[in-house]
Amino acid sequence: MIYRLLLGLTFLLSFNNVGAQSTPNVVVSIKPIHSIVSALMEGVSRPQLLLESSDSAHTFHLKPSQLNLLSNADIVITIGDGFETGLKKTLRNIKVGSHIIVSEINGLHLFYFRNPDTNKMDKNEEHEHADNDLHLWLDIDNMQKTAQYINEQLIKIDPNNSDTYETNLVKIHSKLNKLKLELQQQIAPFRSERFAIFSDTLQYFEKSFQLQKPVIITPYHGARLSIHRTLEARKKMKGLKIKCLLYGPESTSKKVNVLSEGLPIKALRIDILGAKLNAGSDQYFNLMKGLSSQMVECLE
Repeated sequence: MIYRLLLGLTFLLSFNNVGAQSTPNVVVSIKPIHSIVSALMEGVSRPQLLLESSDSAHTFHLKPSQLNLLSNADIVITIGDGFETGLKKTLRNIKVGSHIIVSEINGLHLFYFRNPDTNKMDKNEEHEHADNDLHLWLDIDNMQKTAQYINEQLIKIDPNNSDTYETNLVKIHSKLNKLKLELQQQIAPFRSERFAIFSDTLQYFEKSFQLQKPVIITPYHGARLSIHRTLEARKKMKGLKIKCLLYGPESTSKKVNVLSEGLPIKALRIDILGAKLNAGSDQYFNLMKGLSSQMVECLE
């Protein structure tokens, strides 16, 4: 009898201890940010990734299971309303204080889209995409500050694991510094080379590594490839002797051929989200290394 009582007491104490040490439930919208959060939470828990597929965050519609993830989250981390436009209504219902908007973190480098033909925009185009460029993860310095801020928020809600978070943050800072140095050395020989890009989505990468401003075909993801834009872009690319044209998953081979036909241009597809890369703490580093290698391949 005494043995059974002691066994029951031990079970209850163990159960209460598990409850006391529960870890935060964190949900992150896109893979590059999820990668940094995964590295921060290593040894504590695994954050949930909301947009696992290659579907656009601009047009994404949540499934019931994903809505459930959001409703049970202690922290939800997104880029901002101007990026995850498909989630805008749902994100408004997240409980106060649990939503981290990365684009609102103090001290980040933030830019506007550089619209090459503001006065000639199609009347049906969505102007909200023509304002803020929120592809901010392509600047490694931004990710350093993002990691610092998210670390502070994790410690606030989970102080029991503060030592682990702080240790992981030091490792992340070191890895990001090393990554930036490696990419700078890889890209440096090509800083004077001009290139063209289908939509203006690589601005943060371009500016952080001091690359030349590209010929911008369309100002943002989803903008229409009009006849005017096509003719202007071909004229500029020919005049500047552009040899490299970068385009994203949204661009069809037909559109790319229309732009490059008859010109000595190498067209290369890039994915700034790294949709095909495995999610996890290495994803961001693999994404940035891949982009750098593709840029060099296109410019050399």
